[in-house]
Amino acid sequence: MTLPQKLGKYEIRRELGSGAMGIVYEGWDPMIARRVAIKTVRKEQLDRSEADEVLARFQREAQAAGRLTHPNIVAVYEFGDDAGTAFIAMEFIEGKELKDYFDNDERFPLPKAIDIMEQLLGALDVAHKNGVVHRDIKPANIILLADGTVKVADFGIARIESSNLTQAGSVLGTPSYMSPEQFMGQQVDGRSDLYSAGVILYQFLTGEKPFTGALTTIMHKVLNEEPPAPSILNVQVPRRFDAVVKKAMAKRPDERFTTGKAFIEALKAAAAAPATADADATVVAPNADATVVAANIDATVVAGKVDATVLSAPGAAPRPVAPPPPPAPGVQAPLPHATPAAAKSSKGLVFALAGVAALAVVGGGAYMLMGKSSAPSAGGESALPGISTPAVMAKAVSDTLTITAMGIADPSDPRFKSDQGALNQALREDLKRQLIEKAAALYLSRDAINQNYPLIQAKLLSRGGEFIQGMQEEQAPSVAKDGLAYITAKATVDVRKVQKTLNQMSNEDRVDFIRNNGDPKISVAITAKSADGDQNGPAPRSPVAENLLKEKIQAFGFRVWNDEAKDAADFAVSGEAKFKKLSAKLEASGITIEKYVLTSWTVKATDKKSGEEIYHNTQIPEQQSWATEDAALRDIGKLVAEEFSKNFFLKHFRFSGQKVKLNLKGVPNKETAQALLKEFMGMRPVLTVSLATTLGSDYRYDAELSGDQGPMADQVQAGLLQPLNAKFGKTCLAVTGSSGDEVSIAFEPSCNDAKVLGRLDSMPPAALMGAPKTRLESLTRNPEMLRKLSI
Repeated sequence: MTLPQKLGKYEIRRELGSGAMGIVYEGWDPMIARRVAIKTVRKEQLDRSEADEVLARFQREAQAAGRLTHPNIVAVYEFGDDAGTAFIAMEFIEGKELKDYFDNDERFPLPKAIDIMEQLLGALDVAHKNGVVHRDIKPANIILLADGTVKVADFGIARIESSNLTQAGSVLGTPSYMSPEQFMGQQVDGRSDLYSAGVILYQFLTGEKPFTGALTTIMHKVLNEEPPAPSILNVQVPRRFDAVVKKAMAKRPDERFTTGKAFIEALKAAAAAPATADADATVVAPNADATVVAANIDATVVAGKVDATVLSAPGAAPRPVAPPPPPAPGVQAPLPHATPAAAKSSKGLVFALAGVAALAVVGGGAYMLMGKSSAPSAGGESALPGISTPAVMAKAVSDTLTITAMGIADPSDPRFKSDQGALNQALREDLKRQLIEKAAALYLSRDAINQNYPLIQAKLLSRGGEFIQGMQEEQAPSVAKDGLAYITAKATVDVRKVQKTLNQMSNEDRVDFIRNNGDPKISVAITAKSADGDQNGPAPRSPVAENLLKEKIQAFGFRVWNDEAKDAADFAVSGEAKFKKLSAKLEASGITIEKYVLTSWTVKATDKKSGEEIYHNTQIPEQQSWATEDAALRDIGKLVAEEFSKNFFLKHFRFSGQKVKLNLKGVPNKETAQALLKEFMGMRPVLTVSLATTLGSDYRYDAELSGDQGPMADQVQAGLLQPLNAKFGKTCLAVTGSSGDEVSIAFEPSCNDAKVLGRLDSMPPAALMGAPKTRLESLTRNPEMLRKLSI
């Protein structure tokens, strides 16, 4: 569809998105020179029966938001109509929906979650004081900007006190976030929005919506059931937050917070309360059946023909759950969220024991002992009774690597005028950054580094002192004919710490880094046993469950090893499932029906090189049964497989450099060979390099490369020769063949020309050809030098 040139006074620049009723454009207000977002509805695209209502609601959205001025509310500038197209011009914002974070199971530290809630509730307070009820508060309408600002959007179904639309009898909103009075079509006020905000707080604390299912199921639960307390689904949530959520989500509006300010004050008070306020934290009683177990929680248990054992804290000999290590002073421990794909792990746990008995989980669904997906444990005994996880003895494994790098600075920069010390300091700082950048290249693809360079430079490269353990063979600084100053050195770098920092950045900054393609070897062992049998005897292996997990891993392109050969594997994945066989006699027919019920399952992954347990998840499932044990094991295999993603293994795989011999033929002279050695030293994929042997015009370089783990010839061509050819201004170097760890390279005879070879001295280093703009601008402010670097 052709873009309109204008809507009203606004120039249309591009389409941002479209829906069933209209399109959202990026526009430009020429009167005051600002970007705007323009939301449109075309009357002819609407069904006749609903056109008037939709357009009235669209206009009311503009009226609702237009009367609100607040830094956390998307501002509306104008409502208009242009040749049958109704439009709203509003504030243009660039951010990410909270829904996207929740959908990707991305974690929020508790202080950050409270900050987001405070901004949301502040915006709602202003709306309510101005007589506007949003009526559709949900994560998709909460936008997080890069600077941490929250924006509340889409007042499309908002109720204005003076409006006669969407009054009592109308049911509008998003089911999982709707209040009881919305479901019943009753009059709503600001307390309905606060209920929805309570649902969002519940998601922050647990990673789960309190009520899920089909529309009628959600409606029944919202009207009649209480969700599990957040501290039950996530043991790291202080129990004092349970009361805040309970009040926010009270069934009766008059039992909820009356204002957003009161909600905020309750949240802050819960966050500031001393740890002793949670001294009566829930524990799990020992030797409990999967039917279920909780403490200090009122519950209704439907037992039918099958007895359901309910254990509570009073009178029981509790077995405490090991608490997480305490955070540093003044630091709030982050809330555990799903690790690989654990968010999906509960999807299959919804089968009921139909026709036999109804087994109800105490508290309405406390199916996870460690939250939705517990944070990886450090070894030791698991919290699930009957399953032991012996501590793994760590192996001696080197976390360091020797790397050679080159620091570069521009002596013509005014900062270094008459100050050699400042220039030398800048050279050493850049040298450290390049050492860490090369370490990062072990784990991240070239595109991932270039696309995220400003973030990597700010959060990783600037912290060289944390990763560099010692400098070796540092050369004296020198200024070359190209006008730049150089320094080279070797250093011992803690590359494992660099990897862990990159993983942390992925979580905290929500960056989906493209990681190098490794070839990890993964051993698999899944066992299944009766919960009523011998707890100490060996559990039999389950080929059915194992094969499903192996298929998933092989789909990543990784190699799967039998458990017997696990010592040769990079990772060992193990799991155990426990079942209970139930039988019930149907009174009408006298037939006895047997079912298999999953009582617990656990899965862990271990780094075999270090012995580190990188993932551990234990679950007590909710209402799950099968007709046969094989059917149960097939589903367990699927659940375990969903715990792992390709990126999970690549985040933990210990990449190492690849040794390669570069055989260059036809090099004009030794000076050129030495110049090429210097060029190689500065390149990101080159960890170390030396000029090994010479024979006439043939030279051999011994190098260690990082890279995408693809064919070595391709890595050399793209990572080394391509930037060198850019510096030469023509194709002077090309791969002619490869075998094993050797790559043959030919120097084009036509490049044996003084003008071409002279570019090795006169042009900036090949390592800077195509480098990220942030990298170049940190090196020089000289326009002429920047021009050369952009070639």
